[in-house]
Amino acid sequence: MKISTILTLIFVTGFFGETAWAGPLAASGGADPAVRADTTTAQTEPYESSKSLGGHILSLPSYLFYWTTRPIGYGFKRAEKNLPRLFQGERGEYGVFPLFELGGDTGFSYGLLLFHNSPFYPNHSARVEALFSSSDYNDIDFEYTINRFLSDRGQLEVNAVYANRPDRTFLFGNDVDFDDRSFFDREDIEVALSYNYILTDKTVLQFHTNYLQRDIKESDREQEEGAPAFPDPFLGDASLLSTGVELAIDNARGVPRINRGYRLITEVQWSRSLTNDRFHYVNFGTEWNQFIPLPYLPDDRRLALKGVLRKAEALGDKEIPFFETPVLGNSRDLRGFSTDRFRDTGSLLFAAEYRYPMWNFSDVVLFVEEGQVFNDFSDISIDDFHTSYGFGFHLISAKGFAFRSEFAFSRDNSRFILSISPNF
Repeated sequence: MKISTILTLIFVTGFFGETAWAGPLAASGGADPAVRADTTTAQTEPYESSKSLGGHILSLPSYLFYWTTRPIGYGFKRAEKNLPRLFQGERGEYGVFPLFELGGDTGFSYGLLLFHNSPFYPNHSARVEALFSSSDYNDIDFEYTINRFLSDRGQLEVNAVYANRPDRTFLFGNDVDFDDRSFFDREDIEVALSYNYILTDKTVLQFHTNYLQRDIKESDREQEEGAPAFPDPFLGDASLLSTGVELAIDNARGVPRINRGYRLITEVQWSRSLTNDRFHYVNFGTEWNQFIPLPYLPDDRRLALKGVLRKAEALGDKEIPFFETPVLGNSRDLRGFSTDRFRDTGSLLFAAEYRYPMWNFSDVVLFVEEGQVFNDFSDISIDDFHTSYGFGFHLISAKGFAFRSEFAFSRDNSRFILSISPNF
């Protein structure tokens, strides 16, 4: 054996302690045969191990992480023991759950989710979500679903929404300054009917029709210094009827952590105004999700990639309501920017997330996003992409995703996001 190898082994033995050296030596037959370990049978005798000072120093980060997160883990264990249904989602027949959202479209909001999985018949289900932030913000969403409607592969869904909220937007373009925010108030009444038909185990075709009445008003809040007034032509009522079709192919695999496969969602929607002849347009879009396990690592270390293209086109000489044009900047895309930060008749987004487990019920996520808005496809340029990045923690339920908390950053600002809805 070379002198350098012998010195290295002596150094390792002294640094990490005798226990780390004696185990593999005994198993290889280098120790006294009288004390050689029997590797052919299971060893059930308890033993003690020791760690040198150097080993404790190297373990210091894990010690700090363990003791700082131990209260959280203890809290989850107590909750699972005393409230066994708390982490079971909607497995019960009916129930009530608290809701909260931070960093979404309205800042902070709270409310309740009420559900019943068989209110009248076994194949029926009903949900009511109510979110509140102040007297100026209310969002009530009612959903009724009938499975096996008209066919064993069919599903009918009825949705009704009432919402009022203060709002803001940037009008229009890819290079609008951060100070060019316009504030307004809005009130919505929406009724939607959709029918999902399962073509194959992985492919769903959806037909949907919805009615939207939206009232845009001047904001009651005091305008920020230098902020432009909201344009008068965009104020007033708009009643819109829309109908469309969506095709979704879901080939993603892995439970509870998706680690391979893809999703493809493509849709087209036709809309027009019911109260006047001002609005007539189509919206179309495509979204691709790809999930890739990293080579040479466990399958729960994976990349999640997303690409989204959306476009709105006016028909004839008609217009598109400003609130129906694609936007970037919310809790799902370009997360480091303000809500509706970029708006135009088209949008393009790319996102990448690295997801790896911290606990068996939680993932750590690192993400980066690039996106831009445009008017014509010829306007798309590599120099016009805006960057958002950050990290977060995703809680994983037995069937997949539960909710996420994320810190997102951009050149404009930063934001903290808590949401019960997945990004993708």
